[in-house]
Amino acid sequence: MATISFNAAEVQPSSFDALPAGTYEAVIANSEAKPMKSGNGMGFNFEFEIISGDCKGRKVFSWITFEHRTSPDAQRIGREQLSAICRAVGVEQLNDTAQLHNLPMTITVALDKNDPTRNVIKAYKAKKSGTAAPAQQQPGGATAGGAAPWART
Repeated sequence: MATISFNAAEVQPSSFDALPAGTYEAVIANSEAKPMKSGNGMGFNFEFEIISGDCKGRKVFSWITFEHRTSPDAQRIGREQLSAICRAVGVEQLNDTAQLHNLPMTITVALDKNDPTRNVIKAYKAKKSGTAAPAQQQPGGATAGGAAPWART
């Protein structure tokens, strides 16, 4: 047993419900390369963080297939998605997925047709006009100034 003093009325609980379908400003907060469970290739898990609006701070996840030994279509689609992300944040030559971290983009989110309690990302686009270009990233994902590009004024 632990004795504490905590008033639950003072803290809102986190929501893990699916986000409403729509367009959101987001950044990639984390990424991880992983082998496919089937053993037929590898891909990337991307964690997106919403950075503005009512859903600010919420997370959306996306799996992108990069290599698929038995399905050329799955590999092609995954690489098209990765290309869309790179173009959305202005990274032409990708050597490490950390180069994509903390760069703002616009994502279009929908509900999964097979599981409406989950989100899927349908599109990755450049952040709407009227905003500054992404800051140049240093190795490891940090910007030259050390702050997240979307957090700077």
